[in-house]
Amino acid sequence: MVEQSGKEAGKGRRRALWVAGAVTAIVAAGVVGGKIVLESKVNELIAGRGGKAGSVEVDHLGRIHLRDVTLPLADGSSARIAAIDGRPKILFLNGTFEVTGLDIEVLTAKISVPHASVEDANLDPATLTELLSSKSAAPLSKRIDRFAAKRVSAPEVALTQAVAGSEQKTVYKNVNLTEIANGRVARYSADGASFEFAMDIPDGAGGTKQERMTGSIGAMTGQDFDAAYMARLYTEKAGPDDKEARQLYGPLSAKAIAFSNGEARFAYDEMRSSGFSMHMPSQPLLETLEKLTSVANPEELGPEERRAFFARLLSLADMIGKGDMEMLGLKIDAPAKNGEAEGDKIKLAVDRMALHLDGRTLDAALNGLSMGEGGDYVKISEASMTGFSWNSTLEAMKTMAGLDEQQLETFPFTTLLPEFGTFRVAGIDVDLPNPETGADSADAEGYADGTDETDALAAEGLMPDAEQTDETDQQAVTSAEKPAATAVPERIRFTLKNYELALTKPFHGIPTDIRFSYEDLSVPVPADAQDETSVQLRKLGFEELVVSSNIQAAWDEPNQTLAIKDISVSGKDVGGLSLSGLMGGFTKDFFSGDTAMAQVALLGLTAREMNLKIEDKGGMAKGIKFYADQNGMTEDQARGMLTMMAAAVLQQLAADQPKLQGPVDALSRFIAKPGTFTLAVRSKAETGIGAFDLIAASENPVLLLDKVDLEATAQ
Repeated sequence: MVEQSGKEAGKGRRRALWVAGAVTAIVAAGVVGGKIVLESKVNELIAGRGGKAGSVEVDHLGRIHLRDVTLPLADGSSARIAAIDGRPKILFLNGTFEVTGLDIEVLTAKISVPHASVEDANLDPATLTELLSSKSAAPLSKRIDRFAAKRVSAPEVALTQAVAGSEQKTVYKNVNLTEIANGRVARYSADGASFEFAMDIPDGAGGTKQERMTGSIGAMTGQDFDAAYMARLYTEKAGPDDKEARQLYGPLSAKAIAFSNGEARFAYDEMRSSGFSMHMPSQPLLETLEKLTSVANPEELGPEERRAFFARLLSLADMIGKGDMEMLGLKIDAPAKNGEAEGDKIKLAVDRMALHLDGRTLDAALNGLSMGEGGDYVKISEASMTGFSWNSTLEAMKTMAGLDEQQLETFPFTTLLPEFGTFRVAGIDVDLPNPETGADSADAEGYADGTDETDALAAEGLMPDAEQTDETDQQAVTSAEKPAATAVPERIRFTLKNYELALTKPFHGIPTDIRFSYEDLSVPVPADAQDETSVQLRKLGFEELVVSSNIQAAWDEPNQTLAIKDISVSGKDVGGLSLSGLMGGFTKDFFSGDTAMAQVALLGLTAREMNLKIEDKGGMAKGIKFYADQNGMTEDQARGMLTMMAAAVLQQLAADQPKLQGPVDALSRFIAKPGTFTLAVRSKAETGIGAFDLIAASENPVLLLDKVDLEATAQ
C-alpha cells in the first residue's frame, strides 16, 4: 500500500513538472511571438507616418526601445527623438515611457525637451495604433481625447520662437501635467521659467532701436486645459452643436514675473486668470491663418478677394468667448532723463490691473497707480473703463471690405467708431514741474520771474562788485522801460476726486447719450503768488480753488428731442450754476456723418424748455467783502449799496417789460438774501420756438416774451 502510494505521488509530481514546463514553453513562445509582433507593429506605425527609426527593439519583458526616431509633421516640419524607452499597457499594468532628446520644429518655433516621463498611460497596442497610425480616420482631437495618463513630467522644456524677425526663447523648469483624460489636463504646473527676447523701443529721435530683454517667471499653475478642444480649434470647423463658447483654459497663475534690459526693470508680483473660453471657428483656424499670411498686400486684392480676406481676419475676433486677466504688483524702474544725477530713477507702480473680455465687449480697471521721479509724482487711486464694445466697428469693417472705390466715397465712416462706454478716474494727485518755467527740482517753491541770476552770480563771487552794480542799474532801467513779466507757478499741483466720461448708445457710430463730469478739482493758491489771478483769489479768501462741473445730454430718437439734462459748474464755498432744457426737431440727420445734412438739420431745431438754477454758498459774501475792502467800506454798507443798485436796474427793466415782473421780484429777493434762484422758460407752442425766431431774438431778446411762459423762485 505504502509502495503503491509512493509510486502514484511520483507520477503526480512528474505530471506537474510536465505541465509547468509546457506552460513555461507556451508563455515563452507567447513572449517571443509578442516581441516580434510588437516590433513589427512599431516599425509599421513609424513607417506609416513617413518616419524612420535607427533601431526598434522589444525586450523579453515587453519593454520597447527606440533610437533616433524622426517623424515628419505638416508643412515640412518634423519631430526628432533620440530615445524612447517604455512599456505599453499590458493586462493590469498601465504603460510607462521615458523620452530623451525630443526636438520639434515647426515654421516659426522649436520645442526642445531633453527628458520627459509618462506615467500610468493607457498606451496599449490598439490605442497606440489609433493615436499614431496615418490610416486612422479619427481627427486629431479624437486621438488626443483617447490618450490618458496619470502624469507627464519634464525637468526642462525650451521654446524658441521667431517673432517679427527676432528670436525669443523661453525655458520652463520642472513641468508637470497630471490627471490627463478625455482630452483634458486637470492640472499643470512649472516651478519657474527664464526667457529672453528682443523688442523695438523709441530711441528719442523719432525712430526705434532694438534692445535685448531677459527675465524670469516664478511658480506657474493651471487647471482644466482642454487640449482636445485646442486641436479642434486649429483643425476643424464649427458643427451644428457648436453654438456656445467652450472653456479652453481654467484658472491659471504665474508669480514673480520680472524682466530687464540692463537699465530698466519691470516686474509683476502675479498674473492670474479665472479662465478663457472660445467659439469654434467657421473654418479651421490653421487654414485661416495660412490664408491670411499668404496675402502680402491686401490693397492689391479685388473686391471679392478683399472681402474674403477681411472676413477671415474678423472671424478671429468672433472666436473670443469670455476671459479675464489680472496683473498684480507692477513695478517699473527706469533711468531718469539725461542730465539727472547718476542713479536717479523714474519709478512706476500699479497695485492692480484687470481686463475682462466678453465677446466683443471689454471692461478694464486699474488700482493704485503712482509714478514719480524724485519729488515729482502723479498718483491715481483707481481708473476703469466699462462697456467698451467694438461690435459696431467689426460690422462696419465687414461691410466696407467688399466696397469698391466709388462706393467707399459715400460710406459712413463714423460707423467704424466703437462704443466707448464709460471711462472713470478717481483720486488723482499731481505735483510736477511747470514746463513753462523749466523748473524740474522737486524742492522748487514759489514763482519764477527770471530776475535772480545776477544775485546768484554775485553770491558765488563770480561777478565783481562794480560790474554787479552796473548790471543791477541796467536791469532797473530795462525794468522801467518794459512791463513786468507775468509770473507763473514753478510747480503744477492739483488733486481731483473724480472724473467721468460716458459716450454710450451710438447711432451710426456717434454717441447719443453723453456725460462728462469732474468733481472737486482742487488747485492750491500759494501765499507767495504773484500772478494777478492768484493775488485776487487770495484777497477773496481762497487758499485753494475747488471746482466741479457736469455736462449731460441724451437723444430721444422716437420723439426726435435732445434732452440737455445738466450743464453745471460749482465751487466750494462759492455756489453753483446749472442749466437744463429740451430741444425738439433733433433728427437722425445729425448723426449721418454728412456735414451738409447736419447743417440743414440745424434749421429744424426748436427750443421747448430751459431751466436755470443759481445757488449761493458763500460766493456773494466773498464778493461783497472784496468790494468793501477795495472801496474802504464796511460789508453792510457794500451790501446795501449793491442791493439798492441792482433793485433799481431790475425794477426799471420790469417797468419796461411787465411780463418780467415775476422773475425780477424773485431775483431781487435772491440778491437781498442769497440762497437759491430758479428760472423756468417754456415755449407756449408745443413744438417749441423755431430756429428763425431764435436768430431774430439774438438781436432783440424781448421778441421772445410773447412766445414763452416764465416762472421764477427765490429761496
